[in-house]
Amino acid sequence: MATFFIGILIFVLIYFKDLLKPLALGILFWYLIKAFNGFIGKLKVRGNPLPIWIRRTIALIVILLLVQASIQIVVSNVGQMMTNYAVYQNTLDTFLIGLGDKLGIKNITEWMQKQVGGLDIQGFLQGVLTSTSSMLGNIFLLIIYTIFLLLEESSFARKITLMFNAPGQAHKIDRLLGQIYSSTNKYVAVKAYVSALTGILSYIVLIIVGVDFALLWSLLIFALNFIPYVGSIIATLLPAVFSVVQFGTIWPFVWVFGIIMTIQTVIGNYIEPKVMGKSLNLSPLVVLIALSFWGYVWDLLGMLLSVPITSIMLIVFAQFPATRRIAILLTENGDIESLQIKEDEPEVQKMG
Repeated sequence: MATFFIGILIFVLIYFKDLLKPLALGILFWYLIKAFNGFIGKLKVRGNPLPIWIRRTIALIVILLLVQASIQIVVSNVGQMMTNYAVYQNTLDTFLIGLGDKLGIKNITEWMQKQVGGLDIQGFLQGVLTSTSSMLGNIFLLIIYTIFLLLEESSFARKITLMFNAPGQAHKIDRLLGQIYSSTNKYVAVKAYVSALTGILSYIVLIIVGVDFALLWSLLIFALNFIPYVGSIIATLLPAVFSVVQFGTIWPFVWVFGIIMTIQTVIGNYIEPKVMGKSLNLSPLVVLIALSFWGYVWDLLGMLLSVPITSIMLIVFAQFPATRRIAILLTENGDIESLQIKEDEPEVQKMG
């Protein structure tokens, strides 16, 4: 029965992904608004916090402006990259010919030129430009989803009480949702902090080396850093490889890749673990499998959401005897005691 249910769920996720992905983005926007709302709540006017509707409006506007600005940066830089495509192509051809001459094997040079030409880089850039531009049209739909989620939130607690009217059951569900929010909130907040730090330091490196479109590469480093394991490697390779295309020599690649990868390693292995702690307690193998699965189901969005989704599954599975074995399998050390909601457990941070 469980296998049948999982099969149906996977079918729905894949077949209806065009419908579900905007809704997932709306939920992500709602989540970011709530997190930013908590930050704005610390600001006071004449000793009093701002009304909640003002805080939410400010949070919604700021997040939408940041998203729109990011999309505009991508569109503008990719468009400029396409304009200069012929120049970059000539520089790359010269580099490959020189590399072949140094190695004394012209067949390798011809093969590399054929492979690079077969990639249809110009067509790829055009596809990126088209898909990114279309995202601007979807912002209105995301706003609608987000607003309705914010409106629905006010009556959500009462619906939980009516759905689970057994003594103490509604309160337990409420604490479970609070624990999910607390755990994922810490992950997103810490990941955003370390990703921003990585992006800023990488931007400085790219400016010093003189790599074109440094702001675009830094933005991609920030975004791809949310993808476990492979994200940071891809984010480092992109500007490093482009530096070869721009300068026609291997040394910019060495400097860009070496320095940015060092930044990624120091922040990822030392700073992030100290700030993050063991809040997620997810097995690295499970994270990798989840990354592959959600990447297959929902493409890049699925890869970005794979860790929070898996963390939510772990917390939920830990509450029920029938699924606790699955929860143990998902953990890094097998400990699920701290995830279980006890009857006498004090209330955790609420979603708000």
